[in-house]
Amino acid sequence: MIHSLANIFNNLELPWIDSSKDLNNSKEYQKLLSIFPNLTQIFQQGQIEDNFEFRRTIQHIFRVFKVYFLIKDKKHFHKTLSPDSLQKISEKLEHENKKNELIIPLILMYHDIGRFFNKRNHPYQSYLIISEKKLLDSYGLSEIDKLLICKVIQYHLLFATIYTGESTFFGIYSVFNDKEFTNLNSHEGYHNRFIDLLEIFTWIDILGYSYARLYDHYSKYYNEINLKLKHILSLDKNMALEKAFDYSQEWIEWRIAGALRIFQFVDTQPYLTTEFYYNKLKESSKELNLNLIDGLDWEMIKKQYLIHSCKIQVKYGLGLLMLLAFGDFSRSRITEDKKISSNLMLFWILLSREIALRSEGDNSFLWNIYLLGLPNWFKWNKIRKKNLEFSKIEYIIANSTQEFDKERKEFNLYLNFKEIFN
Repeated sequence: MIHSLANIFNNLELPWIDSSKDLNNSKEYQKLLSIFPNLTQIFQQGQIEDNFEFRRTIQHIFRVFKVYFLIKDKKHFHKTLSPDSLQKISEKLEHENKKNELIIPLILMYHDIGRFFNKRNHPYQSYLIISEKKLLDSYGLSEIDKLLICKVIQYHLLFATIYTGESTFFGIYSVFNDKEFTNLNSHEGYHNRFIDLLEIFTWIDILGYSYARLYDHYSKYYNEINLKLKHILSLDKNMALEKAFDYSQEWIEWRIAGALRIFQFVDTQPYLTTEFYYNKLKESSKELNLNLIDGLDWEMIKKQYLIHSCKIQVKYGLGLLMLLAFGDFSRSRITEDKKISSNLMLFWILLSREIALRSEGDNSFLWNIYLLGLPNWFKWNKIRKKNLEFSKIEYIIANSTQEFDKERKEFNLYLNFKEIFN
């Protein structure tokens, strides 16, 4: 398989992949399907279900494979990452490939197949399709390695979203309520492999989008996330969740500053320090027009009004959080004099308060937040600022609907922004 994949992708260039609008009609696509024939019917069905998403996913799959082979071959290809950083990623990939070189390519090929049928929760959908159709049975893998691949795919957004602030370390709650993962974790060394593969996948997955810009500081923070997650998974469930909560609280400023793109641009300019970003949050909190927090300093706001925020895992929420912070959506650095709207802090405070009320005294559950009624991001800048006022945000959160997933033992909360975006 590896040799056949290399024959396809070593002969392709990233610009060709990025500019191709009809990859699914290319001879390279047919060659790829010949390596993974059990995806033929799924891809055909995916094209019928959502042709736009199908074409986008195929382009992403092509790009992640090209990135994989560039990293594997130790080639420098990303201008905002130094050769030293790419070398470190390559060494991690090589370390995993020595254990089984099929695992990462299989993760890359199958990780997004759920997007055709359920974009909102596609990692879990991908896992279900793989499991129900036994798509990994033809590769001569051990049962534990098949399970490892499935679990990496099921939780493949965890690592990246902890870093961007959409999720927290408390997101590991889902893993501890997963009986299959308990089996995986019982095998020596496999929880470490799970985390290492999540990290390697995250590098490749993000670089699998042409607009991605990663910087050398990612390595430092990814390493910290890696070590913290490994520590959490080494503990029994109760101690693990306590530690996950503690780590999440320690990262609360980073988490909220994700809307300011701290994760991407921190330290890329002398003034863009973590303190710079955190001070922007603290300054905006002074303008909160709420009597209930009047006169409280930042530490008191964290302890009194954001104490439950670590249980909140926002699904595809970065764009909306940026809109709340700035009034528009941009992938650029913020300037030294940029003002941050208090709407960002308001959102987090009101959402934290809402889940505390709905928990009815039991605050141990995780809450997945799904955002409904959001159009394509390029339409967002037409939104008038008055549409993001306190009363609108409060109304949306207070009137959100919820459901409890009994099997996974976690809540799903649905916020509907349709009125704001109409």
